[in-house]
Amino acid sequence: MLLSTILKFLVLVATCHAMTMKQIRNTGKMMRKTCQPKNNVADDKIDPIMDGVFIEEKEVKCYIACIMKMANTMKNNKFNYEAALKQADLLLPDEIKEPAKEALAACKKVPESYKDMCDASFFITKCVYEHNPGIFYFP
Repeated sequence: MLLSTILKFLVLVATCHAMTMKQIRNTGKMMRKTCQPKNNVADDKIDPIMDGVFIEEKEVKCYIACIMKMANTMKNNKFNYEAALKQADLLLPDEIKEPAKEALAACKKVPESYKDMCDASFFITKCVYEHNPGIFYFP
């Protein structure tokens, strides 16, 4: 959720105001419309992410990486923890801000185990979900 929300932050970072969950979802829809066709991934492969079902296929992994790149949480093929925290502070609603930052902190080192950007994106997103499924959102 954190990652997804953070990803959406990038699009609305210019506003520098916390977003509502409705705004986050709408931003997510726009990001999905960009990343889904780029990665040729079907709805039935990415819709289950919201329920914690992560299908380990290259298209799904690279879709997640695309969303993260759009949110500026993935730069130079690496997870940008500081940018993710900053966006969480600026854009997440107050009720999920701290739990999201805690999930990011808990998962911070996960991407270090993966050389491939798509794998790193996939597994950090999965970690964030597992850390706090109650606040998770991913477009």
